[in-house]
Amino acid sequence: MKSLKPEELESLLRRSPIIVDVRPATRFAAGSLEGAVNISMDDIKRGKHQLPKDRPILLVCERGIQSELAGLYLEADGYNQVWNFEGGLNALNKP
Repeated sequence: MKSLKPEELESLLRRSPIIVDVRPATRFAAGSLEGAVNISMDDIKRGKHQLPKDRPILLVCERGIQSELAGLYLEADGYNQVWNFEGGLNALNKP
């Protein structure tokens, strides 16, 4: 899994990744990155998702901790184009 710094976000977005927000649905509903889909950590852990292995996947959460864990589960399941958004969505709100 690769770590993506906030200043690298635009570069990865040009590759059209699938953006997965692993936060609970209520937190996701309050706002996320444009185009993000919500797949809970539990669903990723249990393999209850339909994420393709041939596309880049950008994982996000509040602080980057849960998304990092989700990335480890995906990598264990054979995914090799996984990025964790370092610092999470909170990093976008910092000056």
